[in-house]
Amino acid sequence: MKLFEIVPQKFFSILASIKKENYSDCLFVLYRVISTNTSFGVDREIVVQALTDYFEGLEEKNIFQEEDESVKTSREEANFIIRKLEECGWIGIETTTSYHQFINFTDYAVAILETLDKLMKNERLEYQGYVYTIYSILFNSENTQHNIMLDQVFENTNKLINGLKTLNANIKKYIEEITKTKTAEEIMKLHFEGYAQDIIDKGYHRLKTSDNVSKFRPRIIDKLEEIKRNKELIQIICRQNIQMEKYPNAETANDGVHAQLNHIINSFYNMDQIIHEIDRKNAQYIRSSLTRVKYLLNSSKDLGGQITEILKYMVKKAEEDDLDSKEDYIDEIEQLFSFFPQSFIDEKSIYVSTEGKKSFVPQSIDIENGITKKEREERIRALQERNRIRMSRENVDRYVLGLLKGNTSMNASMIPLEETRDFVRLIYILVYSKSKLVHYKIKKLNQTVNINGFSFHDFEIWRK
Repeated sequence: MKLFEIVPQKFFSILASIKKENYSDCLFVLYRVISTNTSFGVDREIVVQALTDYFEGLEEKNIFQEEDESVKTSREEANFIIRKLEECGWIGIETTTSYHQFINFTDYAVAILETLDKLMKNERLEYQGYVYTIYSILFNSENTQHNIMLDQVFENTNKLINGLKTLNANIKKYIEEITKTKTAEEIMKLHFEGYAQDIIDKGYHRLKTSDNVSKFRPRIIDKLEEIKRNKELIQIICRQNIQMEKYPNAETANDGVHAQLNHIINSFYNMDQIIHEIDRKNAQYIRSSLTRVKYLLNSSKDLGGQITEILKYMVKKAEEDDLDSKEDYIDEIEQLFSFFPQSFIDEKSIYVSTEGKKSFVPQSIDIENGITKKEREERIRALQERNRIRMSRENVDRYVLGLLKGNTSMNASMIPLEETRDFVRLIYILVYSKSKLVHYKIKKLNQTVNINGFSFHDFEIWRK
């Protein structure tokens, strides 16, 4: 069956019109009113009043007058919406013998509005308990409707797989968002209010703890394989499916049951591939965010800092002059570089040719022309100092434990922020907090602080 054999041709027209925002608002006003009512429908007058209240609360008046010149008041706009939604197939109106009209959504409209409502509430990653539900259904000894049991396991498996794929896709979205951020503060906001909340807290953390597939998967697969080998149980499931008119005969029922079982088993076996990809993308997000912060906060005068300044200048000029990076160019930047092909190599070439492996022949060291003991000690001290201040996971963990000392917790706003490096370290503390190898964890606070010009959302640091 095709889509427009189920829904009317004009069904999506209101969501593609110029006033689509108002139409969608009205749809959800009705959705809230009708979903809270337990009867078969809602009195038309109640719906009209809810829509009238919506239009009276808008600054713009007579929104739909272009479509219908007779619409002049908020109540007339409410009645216009009801007629339009009925015409497009979103709602049905039933008139009783006492001439009372009741409004209800059509079945396909309810299904679409439920999905859109979940999207707006950001419930796309809600798959908590699917693995446990599958396990409970399979090992419920009181279940006699084996066909319904298998259908429920099949449905929950698909929801679990779709939830994992959605989690994977949303991490990719945040990786792309990182490249659009302009400041380190925006990255902090994206991490706290976006990634940490929508990905880590809602999905990734549960995937590694309460919803960990590995806890139940072996027994689930063993149980499904046991069902496949049980010919008597398979026949019972086939008979129950035929009685419910799901399949016309025993042969097609047998094929369908085995197809369901194989699909569920293969899904659990192949789940590791999706989880591995989710782990890879999560690590990529952390790596991308740190790289972006380093780029934005790099103010050094070394070669890396100078290249960073050139790139920032190019981006700024491209935005100011509205240049297309694929076709246009900045004249003054082009003069700095001279790229040309080189078809030969001589002693002045920059390219260093690769040499093959050579056997090592030990030679005596010319001590007289080497470095002095004092110079060697200074180089060792410089190397040790660079390693000491490097923003590695071990150094950041050691720094946090030093701040906590004998305390159990502290606020991030208590950390001294005197220079840019201190702010960069604060970002590293946040990023490394999800690692199992550090000895602290964080708890977000709904409070923005500003210290010495550095603004960020405060958070608590707790000793594990």
